[in-house]
Parts: sequence; C-alpha cells; structure tokens
Amino acid sequence: MGPKTSSGFYLSRTSAALLALLLAALLLALIVLASLYARTRGAELALPATEDPSCHNLTTPPVTFTSPPDATGRPGIWDNPRLPPDLVPLHYDLELWPRTEPDAGGNYPLSGQVNITISCVHGTDIVLLHSSNLNITLAQLAPLATGLNYKSQQTEGKQWHKLNNAARTYLHEEKVPSHLQDTHASSLYHGQSFNITHLWHTEVHQYLVLELERPLLAGNLYLLQLDYQGFLSVDYSGLFIAEYKDFDIDKVLVASELEPTSARTVYPCFDEPALKATFKTRIVHNSSYVALSNMPAIATSEREDKDGTKWTVTTFNTTLKMSTYITAFVVCDFDYVRTTERGNEIRVWARKEVIKNGFANFSLDIVGPIFSYMEDLFNVTYPLQKTDLVAMPDIGVAAMENWGLITFQETSLMYDPKQKFSNSKALTCLIVAHEIGHQWFGNLVTMKWWNDIWLNEGFASYFEYIGASFIDPKLKLNELFMMHNLVNIFERDSRASARAVSVKEEEINNVDLIEPLFDDFSYNKAAALIRMASTFLTEKLFLKGISSYLKKFSFSNADQDGLWNHLQMFIEEQDEVKLPKPLKNIMDSWTWKKGIPLVTLNTSTGMLSQGVLKMGSHDNLTSDSKYVHIIQNSITITH
Repeated sequence: MGPKTSSGFYLSRTSAALLALLLAALLLALIVLASLYARTRGAELALPATEDPSCHNLTTPPVTFTSPPDATGRPGIWDNPRLPPDLVPLHYDLELWPRTEPDAGGNYPLSGQVNITISCVHGTDIVLLHSSNLNITLAQLAPLATGLNYKSQQTEGKQWHKLNNAARTYLHEEKVPSHLQDTHASSLYHGQSFNITHLWHTEVHQYLVLELERPLLAGNLYLLQLDYQGFLSVDYSGLFIAEYKDFDIDKVLVASELEPTSARTVYPCFDEPALKATFKTRIVHNSSYVALSNMPAIATSEREDKDGTKWTVTTFNTTLKMSTYITAFVVCDFDYVRTTERGNEIRVWARKEVIKNGFANFSLDIVGPIFSYMEDLFNVTYPLQKTDLVAMPDIGVAAMENWGLITFQETSLMYDPKQKFSNSKALTCLIVAHEIGHQWFGNLVTMKWWNDIWLNEGFASYFEYIGASFIDPKLKLNELFMMHNLVNIFERDSRASARAVSVKEEEINNVDLIEPLFDDFSYNKAAALIRMASTFLTEKLFLKGISSYLKKFSFSNADQDGLWNHLQMFIEEQDEVKLPKPLKNIMDSWTWKKGIPLVTLNTSTGMLSQGVLKMGSHDNLTSDSKYVHIIQNSITITH
C-alpha cells in the first residue's frame, strides 16, 4: 500500500481482469439490444393521431393485409352473430374526415382513424370487432403500461355536481384511464407490439378479424389503432351527405344516422348496445362549415393537406359512457337559436332561411321545459352539458335521439307560426317529447340486446304523450293516445302477421333481423302495455319504481326481466296495490304473446271466457289456448 499523500488509484491484476470482463459483457449486451431494436422498429405501435395531414392522405396506397386462404370456409368465433365476451372497449379516440366534394368516380371520400382502449377479459389470439364497407389501411396493436394513474375525466366543473348518484357511482367504479387525455406519452406502451398475422372481413356478420401471433392476456389493457378509408352514403344511413337549398342556393350537409347497426360503416367498433364506452371525437371539415357531435367543442385547430388546402379540426369533449349507435356527427352550414335551461345550453339548428323566418322558435320554447319536466318526473338529472337539435331537410327518419345531438326531419321540428292548424304543433310536441324521453330510456339506460328494443321505444312512445300534454294542457291525453296508438295497434295485432312485443335473444341471429323490430309492436303496443301497468300499479307507485330503475341501471344496460323484478321490489314494500301474481308473470303474459284478448261474459251462466280480438280481416289470428293473458280484472286494488 502506498503513502496516503500519493495521488491516483491502484488495481491488482485480478481486479483489472474482472473489470475488463465486465466491460466486454456490457458491450455485447448493447450490441444485442441494438440489433433487436432495429429488427422490431417497424412493428412498433404509432402514437395516436397527430395533426400530420399525411396520415390521412387519400392518395396514400393502402396497406396490404393477408387473409388465410380458407378464411371464408374456416369455422371460428366469427361465425357467431354476437361478439365473444373476450374483449371490452373502454374508450375510443376517433377522427373523421368527410369530404363534401366528390372524387373522380362521383363518390364522397371518408377517411378516419380510431384508437380503441380495450380491456382483455379472457385471453385470446383473435380480435373481433365490427366493420362494414371500410378499407383498413393501418392496423396496429400494443399493450398499455400497467399501474397507470387512474382519474375521472368527468369530475370537473358544474357537470360533476349535476350528476345523480348513479352517475357518480359509475364514474368512481369504472374510472377512465388518465392516459386517454395524454395519448402522446410514449410511456403508455409496455412491451412489444403484436404481430397481426391475418386481417380480413366477414360479410355475414360484418366483422373485422385480426389474428395475432401471440394471445392477449386476461386482465391487461391494449390499444388498437386502425386507419381506414370509405365513402359517405347517400341513402341517409351511416355517415351520409345530403343536398338541399337555402335561400335558393345549392348546399350540402354531412350527418349521421347510426341506429341500429350503422356505426360500423363509419368507424370500426364494438357495435353492440351493451358494449358502452367513452368517446373523444375530432372532425376535420371545411372551414366555412360548423361541426357538431355529442359533446361540446373544446378546441379548434388548422390542418393543411398535401394540396395546400386548409381544413378546420374541431375537437369535442369526452363523452359519458354510451353505446355506439347514439354517437353522432353533423357538418353543416346552418344557423341556430339558443337558450339555457337549468344551466344547460340548448340550440336548435336549421337552414338559415328557416331560422330567419322564425320557424325554430316554437321548438326552442318547448325543449327546455320538457327536459325539466322529465327530470322532475323521473327524479333523475339529465347528465349532459348541452343539447343540439338539428332540423335536416329530407332525412330518412322522423328523428334520432343521439345523446346531446338529436336530429330531426325539418318538417318534424320546424313550425310556421302563421299556421292556424294545431295538428302540426301537436305533432312537433309529440316528436320532441319522444326524443327527449329517449335521453333516459335508451341513452342513459339501454336494452342489453335488440330483442328488447321496446324498452327504448315503448317508454319513449308512452312518455311522449305525457310530455306533449304538459306543454299544451288543452291536449286530451287519453283521446290522443287512443286515436294515435290503441286504434292502430288493435288492427295490426289482430292480423296473422302480428308478432309478440318480446323476441327471444337467440332469434336475432342476423343483422338483417334487427331493423324489422322497429315496428308498431315495439312502439305502439309496448307503449300501451306500459300505460296499462302504470294504471293498475297507480301512477305514483309506477313512477317511483321507474325512477329507481333508471338510477340502478344508469350508464348500463337492462332487459325486461330486470325492469319487472326491479318494480316488484317496490310493489312488495307497500300495501295499497295487491297483485294476484308477481308483476313479471302478469306482464310476460302480454309481452310474449301475440294478439289482444277478448273477454266474453255468458249472461246465462255468468262465466267468463277469453279469446282473441278479431277485426273482421280474413287473415286474423286463430283462437288458441296458448293466447291466454292475465287481465286487469283479476287484479284487486285495496284502498
């Protein structure tokens, strides 16, 4: 050992040899890591959408994906009409770029990108979601880092204080990952991205199939990025383009109509009503147009494409948890009138000529009061910050209840104050009240599957009469209901072609069988059965149970058994109304059977017999013992 005053340091030969060996090992490790990085660099998951317009250049050659040679005949989970329970969507980051100028082929291009945060419930090496008439140009999948800091995205400002207890419970128990507001953080990605061995479409059930080299693991989160191209439709379904005149000037608008299964034609998604998620949307559009969606716009920016054309990018706030079929988008050159109701902004949009003539004023006057009336009636607060009602000329349906962006045929929403006839005003009241009723029945609480669509449409059809009579007390509610509802359904329900209100879930095994369920039986007969239940339960008990039902299933889904069983709890808590059987048994005898019962009294014997009402048509239902209803006369109400 040297003197303490000497400078420098000293190593033995053994120590020096060990240090050299260690340095060599570290150098070798660095070389291996560099090689692996170079090999996997091209397969890494790109970060979610940027403002780079080249990402959505329609002239970019589509990426070629391979499908297995026997894809069309090979059996697999894609043969099932329902999505498997393996994957659950939590959040969508969605960009839409619709063009309002046709291409060389006369089509209106649509390009888009969707980044879906997915929770893996059961391990699987196949990702299955819906996509129809969309050309996938990029598909990438990567795990998200575990241990993320979770926080609610809906707890800021007055919106949190307005939410009811059920909404607060949802936001606490099913929190939105904080990474959804910071999608450019590279730390989100954990591990290597997944190699997609095959990507292909199925025609029958409209699936996009991604076959993976290795399986996803249960309990983990993943981010699926899909870039795609398609075209706007011209038949008022999906995302469509429509022509109209305003002050005799030719114009176009872009709007969506996604119920029941057209969301998959606008963006790849898990397009089933029970697979609710949150959505953050941005729309790229012509700067002279305004873009609308479910939530308020929170930012605008500018984007320049390869040709030097400048576009406006409108970004919207993140939605509450909702189904795909009520996501909504409008790009238009409309004007609007506005008001506020209990702190919420309400705007009615229409052609500038229509707004100038004052045709939107009546609708604006009634929307807020109907919202407040139904909030008080259900004792459940409307959870959104704003509601836009858009009157569009010549769309295919009378109205669509999209959350926060309700669309109407122009004739359904606009009212000329010079008209002397009250029928037009009454019809507007009914249609507006129907769509507002859907904000609770359908949007807040949604049926689990389309076989129970009457839980949406029946309740909205019932409460539309109550809402309309609130606006105009001179309207005779019972007479209106009889004329527009019962008389119509009596005739339809006596035909051999009649169907039961309820349909078994397994019977809706094809996408083409969903649309026919939107008929008089889901609307009119279901409304009549709800009215009947309200009558024999008493309105007070009925509304008490309905309020609790809405709170229980807020931001979730229910079936008819859940409705009847929930109401039964309140029936059992009181002594005023006595039922001979559980409510489910009584109502099942109506919802699962065709026809209207006809009760005949034999005045000689005093005996009652039940048959089926016939309306004199040659194709009437035949009397059969299986058509036995539990009727109101068998129910005793004590006072």
